[in-house]
Amino acid sequence: MNSVGRYEICGRLGRGGMSAVYKARAPVTGRIVALKILKPRDEIFEDLVGWEKLRELFIEEAKIMGNLSHDHIAKVIDCDSHEDVPFIVLEYFSHSIGEFIGEAYNVEQQTRKISITRTFMYIRQALKGLERLHFAGVIHRDIKPYNMMITNDDRVKLIDFGLSRVRGEETLAIPGMQVGSPYYAAPEQGADPTQADGRADLFSLGVLMYRMLTGRLLEHSQGELLAASDYNQELTPQWDSFLLKALKKRPEQRFANALEMRTALEEVFNRWQKQSADNCPVHHPAEQRHLRVTEPLRAEPQRVMYRDIRDHLGLDELFRPRAFNQHQMEVVTGHLLYDPLTKLYWQRCGSGFTLGWEQAKDYIKLLNDESFQDKSTWRLPTTAELATILRSPSMVRDVCLDPNFDPTLHWLWSSDHCTKKQAWMADIVESYIGRLDIEGTASVCAVSS
Repeated sequence: MNSVGRYEICGRLGRGGMSAVYKARAPVTGRIVALKILKPRDEIFEDLVGWEKLRELFIEEAKIMGNLSHDHIAKVIDCDSHEDVPFIVLEYFSHSIGEFIGEAYNVEQQTRKISITRTFMYIRQALKGLERLHFAGVIHRDIKPYNMMITNDDRVKLIDFGLSRVRGEETLAIPGMQVGSPYYAAPEQGADPTQADGRADLFSLGVLMYRMLTGRLLEHSQGELLAASDYNQELTPQWDSFLLKALKKRPEQRFANALEMRTALEEVFNRWQKQSADNCPVHHPAEQRHLRVTEPLRAEPQRVMYRDIRDHLGLDELFRPRAFNQHQMEVVTGHLLYDPLTKLYWQRCGSGFTLGWEQAKDYIKLLNDESFQDKSTWRLPTTAELATILRSPSMVRDVCLDPNFDPTLHWLWSSDHCTKKQAWMADIVESYIGRLDIEGTASVCAVSS
């Protein structure tokens, strides 16, 4: 399939039970979009429901999303048909919560443990999105990591309303049909999905929050949920109490609505942040001068295969450095950092906007043409260099230490590539190395020796 309607297909992004999602290019503008086309995976499912009913439901999803305008809900750009098959055109996002936590095809595998500060930020945003959805009478019923995208400016957006119920109307009632995703769906969705209300979405978000803070799916011992603090010593009893309430099996024992859950979350986080700041350890910068890099860092870009990157950089199975550098960089100017460990100069605030990989190279040329900070030797850092600036995502980093780089920076391009369509980047927020579509976007933090 080379095109759908006026849109050129560039590759497949994902596959669900009712539809497939492709990366596509819009005509004239060349804008990259996500194109979702009705394509049931199971012919038996299509026989049970009927093509016309599926078509009706698919178009209804577009209407639901099209009528909701909110910072944390994905926007519909277009809806049309191609050879009598409907498709929806959505904003394209190159980042998702699923990729962010490192959730694999085998969902049971352990994921990255995310810092409390970033977990709070994303869950709070998702709750705001659910507040808007539920106010409109929409129950999502499939909240999970890959249905939560991350924008270039670090906002969570909810996507995929194919299993939603609107104002209590059950449009897809098939006896025995699973509504929602295993591990994330609320218990009542398995018993009777027609009775699930907004509290089911809150349960699913609680599962995700537990996973982000612990790196694990829900774990029980003798029927009792194991406290998140058993796996994350930075969590206080207040966090455990919050999660235990969000994850109650009976809906009436959970938070009553998204606003109540968000308010409680904000109270817990603010208390934790103050307690953490009061207990910050004392650091002695003078003691850090003895740190050394034993081998010269590779400065030339190269192709690094996915199978080789962990050994190449000394990364663990979740693509984080096995050992983080603990030193603080030296601030030269408001726009320039010096790393005494590697003797490299770094652009402190980055590009200030996100770019595609090829555009990133153009940005480097601009810096050199203008002799930014009186230097004309700027370049994209290699993955080896990026790995040295990652700091352990912990309470100490987020609460006690001054940030080395501008706090708005998240993903940074490297000069290394993986395939013709993917380059390597560093997530400076959660401190891992990952792959990114070269037409996706990240910031540039130039480096110079």
